[in-house]
Amino acid sequence: MPLRLCLLFALLAACGDDGTGTLSMDAAAPDAAMPTDAGPTDAATDAAAEADGSAPDAFVADGGASIIDRLLEQLMDPTASADDAAALVRGGAWTHGWPVREAGRWLFVTRQTDVTAWVGDANGWVTDANPTRTDGSGTLRYALVETDADPAGSKYKWFAPVDVYAVPLEATAYGYDEFGEHGWVAPPTDAPYFERFPDLTTSALPTPRTVRARVPAGGPDAASRVLLLHDGQNVFDPDAVWGGWRVDEALTGEFAGVLAVSVDNAPDRMNAYTHTTDTIGGSTVGGAAADYLALLEDEVLPFVRTRYGVAAAGDSLMVAGSSLGGLVSLYIGNARPTLAGCIGAMSSTLGWGAFVADGSEALITRFTERPSYAIYLDSGGNVSGGCVDTDGDGVDEDSDDSDNYCTTLQLRDHLLGLGAVSGTDLVHWWEPGAPHNEAAWRDRVPRMLEACAAMGWAR
Repeated sequence: MPLRLCLLFALLAACGDDGTGTLSMDAAAPDAAMPTDAGPTDAATDAAAEADGSAPDAFVADGGASIIDRLLEQLMDPTASADDAAALVRGGAWTHGWPVREAGRWLFVTRQTDVTAWVGDANGWVTDANPTRTDGSGTLRYALVETDADPAGSKYKWFAPVDVYAVPLEATAYGYDEFGEHGWVAPPTDAPYFERFPDLTTSALPTPRTVRARVPAGGPDAASRVLLLHDGQNVFDPDAVWGGWRVDEALTGEFAGVLAVSVDNAPDRMNAYTHTTDTIGGSTVGGAAADYLALLEDEVLPFVRTRYGVAAAGDSLMVAGSSLGGLVSLYIGNARPTLAGCIGAMSSTLGWGAFVADGSEALITRFTERPSYAIYLDSGGNVSGGCVDTDGDGVDEDSDDSDNYCTTLQLRDHLLGLGAVSGTDLVHWWEPGAPHNEAAWRDRVPRMLEACAAMGWAR
């Protein structure tokens, strides 16, 4: 039944990397790779962070003084607290990026206190060449690597006895190879790569979440299309539940230059992704979608525009998600009709607000006129006995269907009734029998991208 599916996958989608630095292990070290050209700088991001006061003192320009020297001084301070260390790691991620590189010196930090050495292409993956030290707070390990090697395209990990190669979760730029996830000292210039920015919070949504990006080869330009996605843990990671969405694999051909940005979910997912309350398992939950939208509008999108130099608005922006992520994407379009040119909603939990509530606040009822933006809707599943509204609340959530099949059809028909034109500003796709999981959504991502592009999502 739709409700059970919604609850199951709401819980499954909350799993993933929580950014706390838990030791992640691979069986072997990757092969050494030759460095290429140097990667992009973070000057625009540094300047923005300095202006709003979010950068730690060590990262703020100080008459040309070495950032690394100031960071080492703070790391070695015996009076530093765990809070000081956490602020340093977070502040560095959102400003300069980790590692910090200056004139032949690379400074790395990690919360993984079990690691004993830095290993990577630059030292031939030798496990005793660059030992780590413990910072003054006792909560971080760090390594200073001195080399004149070109950092771009150079991989690294941490080493922990015995023969464990740990994923560098603090690496701003990262990627995947046959040995799993690795960090980039600096990203390659001739291939796409990923970046992450941890511990984003607001007063309304205080639970930390990570922002991730898939950056196209050579970086985006001012006219690049931007794809904004929810449930970020499942968007790029090939080891995510059901194999994840692997959106990066769909960003080829005409979509190779797309900057894809994803925001991780958190334990508050059922609140953050829902626009109204409903009763689930005897508990009333939901209704914080406006706070989540504020996080996107006030924190995520301004940061993305500054760091990558993109417009990330209007026809160049697409907002998309699945399940509750599809629901909140449609909510965002309805609440901010000029924010994005296209909304992608896969297997959306459109029965929310009518499971136990009277249906008057279900999202379908909030569409009262033809949207000014394009919408892509889809679902898998099927129905037995037809789509029905047995409780008379105006929403077909009572049907014996799967994958939100009936409520997706209902929204499609409602939008057509408001004047939307199929193929012009509305595309609906049904994948008969497809399950409600990331593997099914991964298969439909190319169709969603193509549909939004055909309806005006453009450079």
